[in-house]
Amino acid sequence: MTRRLFSRLLVLLALLGALCLSAAATSWYDDETDLTSADTTTDSEDFSDTDAAAAFSDVPATQWYYEYVDKLYASGVVGGFPDGTFRPQNNVTTGQALKMILLAAGYAEPDPVSSHWARGYLNLALAQSILDRGDITDLDVPMTRGMVAKVAANALGLRRTDNTNYFSDTDDNYVHALNEYGIVGGYTDGTYRPNKQLTRAEISAIVCRIQDFLGLDNVADGKDDPDAEKNVPSDFKLRTTEQCIEYLKQAEGFSATAFWDYQQYSIGYGSRCKLHQYPDGITKEEADKLLREILYEFEQDLDEFIKKNSIKLSDQEYDALIAFTYNTGSEWMRSSRLATLLINGDYSDNEFASAMGIWCHVGSSDPQISSALITRRMREVNIFLYGNYGKSGETFCAVYFNTDIGSTDVDIAFYKKGSGFAPFFGADADDDEFLYWQTEDGDTLEEGDTIDEDMTVRAVWRYNG
Repeated sequence: MTRRLFSRLLVLLALLGALCLSAAATSWYDDETDLTSADTTTDSEDFSDTDAAAAFSDVPATQWYYEYVDKLYASGVVGGFPDGTFRPQNNVTTGQALKMILLAAGYAEPDPVSSHWARGYLNLALAQSILDRGDITDLDVPMTRGMVAKVAANALGLRRTDNTNYFSDTDDNYVHALNEYGIVGGYTDGTYRPNKQLTRAEISAIVCRIQDFLGLDNVADGKDDPDAEKNVPSDFKLRTTEQCIEYLKQAEGFSATAFWDYQQYSIGYGSRCKLHQYPDGITKEEADKLLREILYEFEQDLDEFIKKNSIKLSDQEYDALIAFTYNTGSEWMRSSRLATLLINGDYSDNEFASAMGIWCHVGSSDPQISSALITRRMREVNIFLYGNYGKSGETFCAVYFNTDIGSTDVDIAFYKKGSGFAPFFGADADDDEFLYWQTEDGDTLEEGDTIDEDMTVRAVWRYNG
């Protein structure tokens, strides 16, 4: 699990800085003001038991956004304007919305940048592959509903699973991913209106739903959900060997406190947790116990997979797949090149290594190959094929395929050093004819040529359009 160190107070407190309104403020967020909701009340008034309809003259209980504003107001996250209004239809800027969503999703507040108060949040979004360069060029313009979908979906690591198009005006994957998880919705006419500017009412709903989503910890596998009831017997035994457990500890490293680990909070030896689940931190002994409990849960998944498909695994092969699953999750067992190879039971060392090698990408909107994950995958391949639990990664090398039209399923392959080149996939395009692979030095790489080192090859095409 790739590390992103995290030090942050309660997400709720962070949101106070992003969402609460000063009575003196004339906009949704003013970075120069003291952002508290206290200015919307008098010293003698206590709104803790007062609903939003009573607090704000323009938030009637009959409106769709009432429950969201009411929830955030009751918890002290939002306030109103001096005239007793909330102004739900006012727009929020791109910078404001970006900050709110990133903090609501649990990202650490970045260091300020002098050029613009929100520039640090934009830099964070770019560094985490939440946004692509050029997505946002002006932080002071209103945020659109389409852009907020991309930010929120990538920040939460959500992907579309249902190919049904529920909106008549967009088939955007980010919009549909958030819609699947109940974070965004559409209009009564069946539209989403991705180019429409985002309102205060809409951002209130999104923040509430993000909080709800994270509170439920709706993980796809549900195996290391810190809120889920564990089905781990007190006297459980692992098939995973101590050699493998020591490998995992070394690969993950130890952290006594919770930190942001790309798309989740982790603690100990890379175990998923809630941000404040361990207020006093965790000892190595506690972390070891937590690691073993999670491994037991993943063993249940792997055991079900191999039993269903009549797969026989040696201890070293089992170890390698458990270590791989601990890092990537159980999704690969449902549908992947690796699962297909294991089920069929007929594969070369290179084919197996490459099937694991595609699981070495980080980032959401534009996944990139991670050198750290390449090293990790190669170590797991060495465990599976050769029972080598050491640090050696010299057995295999990586070939990066640049097709200009490729995908994460075909942009990298592992080769046992000294083996012959084989692309493992066909390069094709609608209008272009594939000619050959070319090395970084401009040499033609032909099938069967010996691979002895890491390299990048690119597809050479003839345009037939």
